[in-house]
Amino acid sequence: MSKKINRVAIVGAGITGLVTAWKLQKFSVEVDVLERKAEPGGAIKTVKEDNWQVEYGPNTLLLKDRMVAEFISELGLNGEKKTANPEASKRFVVKNGVLEPLPSSLKSAVTTPLFSLGGKLRVLAEPFVPKNSDRDQTVAEFVERRLGKEMLDYAINPFVAGIYANRPEYLSLRHAFPMMDDLEQEYGSLIWGTFAGSKKRKEKGRIDRELISFEKGMQQLPLTIAEQLNSMYLNHEVRSVTEEDGEWSVESSLGKFGPYDHVILNTPIYKLNQEIAPVTDQELKTLKKVNYPPLSVLLLGFKKEDVKHELDGFGFLVPEQENRNILGALFSSTLFDERAPKDMHLITVFVGGGRQPELAGKDSEELLKLVVKELNDLIGLSGEPQFKDHVYWPQSIPGYHEGYDEILDTIKNIEDRKRGLTLAGNFRNGISVPDCIKNGLKLADQLAGSVSY
Repeated sequence: MSKKINRVAIVGAGITGLVTAWKLQKFSVEVDVLERKAEPGGAIKTVKEDNWQVEYGPNTLLLKDRMVAEFISELGLNGEKKTANPEASKRFVVKNGVLEPLPSSLKSAVTTPLFSLGGKLRVLAEPFVPKNSDRDQTVAEFVERRLGKEMLDYAINPFVAGIYANRPEYLSLRHAFPMMDDLEQEYGSLIWGTFAGSKKRKEKGRIDRELISFEKGMQQLPLTIAEQLNSMYLNHEVRSVTEEDGEWSVESSLGKFGPYDHVILNTPIYKLNQEIAPVTDQELKTLKKVNYPPLSVLLLGFKKEDVKHELDGFGFLVPEQENRNILGALFSSTLFDERAPKDMHLITVFVGGGRQPELAGKDSEELLKLVVKELNDLIGLSGEPQFKDHVYWPQSIPGYHEGYDEILDTIKNIEDRKRGLTLAGNFRNGISVPDCIKNGLKLADQLAGSVSY
């Protein structure tokens, strides 16, 4: 038996929920979006102050999938796209207190001081490392086995800090970086798989990579989607979600909504409780195992004359081995024009995460002193900030820990038991903005057809 979906409620106006609502409207499904905050977008937030334009959440969007590119085009945002400056292709990693560029060619890979001769030869041996039969392994275990300790310490460790604000020892390879797991399983080697699988990836919808934002910043994306929705209720904190005889109702701070054929809870797992999600004690206990490490983001502006480093790149990442108090920094005004006054640099610095959670919660002034000291050492900073802002995320990015199948199985069990309910968000199928866009589009396609009961 199947039931056609005609009316849907989406709790939470994060990017996954917004995209799902937008696409469902294309199928003539009636959708209500209810959001606790005064504006849509979830963690995506852009703030404009005088000649400074800063991002509190994601700074960029990496376009590499045709599905995402076509979605942005259909939104009417192609003319608003802002492509990152060419310098952004250069990325730095700290080694012995110096910003070393990541290799971008075979020659630079041979000559880079980031890795010793032994470390480089160890990478070349990767195709001869046998495939691991146990796929439930951490990112650290996988990388050290296939590529060696140096590659783990000075490539993957900072890379994981930059993406997940976490440590490779805390993340499941299969869930956090499924492509790496797929390459080993299908080709037995990351190196062979990268070359041999390029044609297949294009057939799956991969396009040439383009790093972008928008003229008014990243928040222009959720705001544009929201403008095209028929029904959105801001400042509506949802208090309960209930079901009776196959019909769903949503109770918010400002009234009762419904009935609905389907409810999508587009809320972080840490916000779930038994009032807004019909889950058992054990299910809730299991879901709460997902760790969202705390993260502080400092947005700092300096006179160009006060910074010795050219800041000629995307930014830098700090390996844990370097024993620093920051995870890394973005050179935001290098990335995109018009993010800072002409004679200023805008730098976005990240502190805490799964590596040093105790640092994230420090007050703004204490963090500023800590960060300025690090920047003095690393980029030759000599002056005081001309602009400063601090954003604290008590729970930042979900960590797809080892054994994450337990989380996904629990979510599926809830959805199977409570037909008409979906849990959506960056805790499943990828944390990036493009991942959330793809997940939203796919969820809408699934719901707009018939849902089997």
